[in-house]
Amino acid sequence: MAETYQSFYQNEIRALELEIDDEDGNDFVPSAAYVQVKDETGTTVIAEQAAQVSANAIRTVIGTIVTSIPGTYKVIWRIRYGSYTYYHVTVLEIQEL
Repeated sequence: MAETYQSFYQNEIRALELEIDDEDGNDFVPSAAYVQVKDETGTTVIAEQAAQVSANAIRTVIGTIVTSIPGTYKVIWRIRYGSYTYYHVTVLEIQEL
């Protein structure tokens, strides 16, 4: 499973976006995407929900449910393309100010 890394500050409310290209560098436009967030122990902080899809970008808003406590979280993206399903993990580090 592929991973990307992002850091936010404590108590931020921000959009988290993932742009997707195929192996040739062309835009990969999913038919749907979903996202969930788990903490360091694997406990679900945000249950799977629909992510916004716009061309080759998928995004979700990360709020204080996640950012209120510093630490490392896994944002798990489930990306649909026709009958195919792909997964991607963004490791999200919440840092103190």
